[in-house]
Amino acid sequence: MADPLLEIEDLTVKYRTQGEAVTAVSNASFTVREGEYFGLVGESGCGKTTLIKSILGGLDDNGYIDSGTIRYRGEEIQDYSDDQLNETLRWKEVSWIPQGSMSSLDPLQRIDEQAIEIGRIHTDRNREEILERLRELFDIVGLQESRISDYPHQFSGGMQQRALIALALFLNPAIIVADEPTTALDVIMQDQVFKYLDEIKEDRDTSMILVTHDISVVFESCDQMAIMHAGQVAERGPVTEVFDNPRHPYSILLQEAFPDVRYPDRELEIIDGSPPQNVGTVDYCTFADRCPWAVEDCRVEAPPTREVGDHADHAAACIRSDEVLEIYREERGKQPVESDSV
Repeated sequence: MADPLLEIEDLTVKYRTQGEAVTAVSNASFTVREGEYFGLVGESGCGKTTLIKSILGGLDDNGYIDSGTIRYRGEEIQDYSDDQLNETLRWKEVSWIPQGSMSSLDPLQRIDEQAIEIGRIHTDRNREEILERLRELFDIVGLQESRISDYPHQFSGGMQQRALIALALFLNPAIIVADEPTTALDVIMQDQVFKYLDEIKEDRDTSMILVTHDISVVFESCDQMAIMHAGQVAERGPVTEVFDNPRHPYSILLQEAFPDVRYPDRELEIIDGSPPQNVGTVDYCTFADRCPWAVEDCRVEAPPTREVGDHADHAAACIRSDEVLEIYREERGKQPVESDSV
């Protein structure tokens, strides 16, 4: 098994407000290993972007890490200053593909000018070496090398997204964080972007954290995953284990809420209610008020995350994790679907 590259342990992130601080992430834990594609899944507002911004030191001014640790290659980085992050991590070790390429590329700079700025700040390469590297990366992501001197507005949305991927790969980072990388794209362009990401996975020993609300994309593209709900990591583990044997009610219902081409007439699940806005200490299961199988104990303490099933990496934060899947199948009359049949 590959060595841990990034370790998140009991991370809690809050935002200052005029009243009590809002808790956006509560005691989140997961590990990303070298060469691994890791999916971070959950509905909008669940804390995914806040969590990854914590890794990169990119929280808003009123956001802060309240407790927990972030380790990169065994070194704690949660207290690093901006200068330390720039010197040791950003671009060189961890790069970011943010949501919305149209608002992420500088509209007043040509793409090659943006690459030159990155290269001069973080490397000792000269201008021609930087441009040659950019041409190589344009070829990798399926863009014409002659387009490196174009402005962002001269690219389509899909081309802009691929240009961002090229810039993210510029310094051969160990981890790429892709935050909803295809949100603004049509389904054809989404497929093309994920094709390039899959090719990068095959050709390079690069890890990736893929942040998305679309659990089906993670099932298709990632090795490991974590599912978040209202700031808590509900379940984490190998993609095949979470698909075949989900152990948290939210994981089960989220998976069943997405259509399956094999069963076009299947009735999709609906997750009633809305996630709570958490303030202060979160000492309860954040899914309890939406969960069909919640009991009183779910509302009086935060559920411990414990190993489930037969795989050591598979864990869920639910006090009924040993029984909830069978209860769901009995109530709905459903049979297990194995991942190798997907």
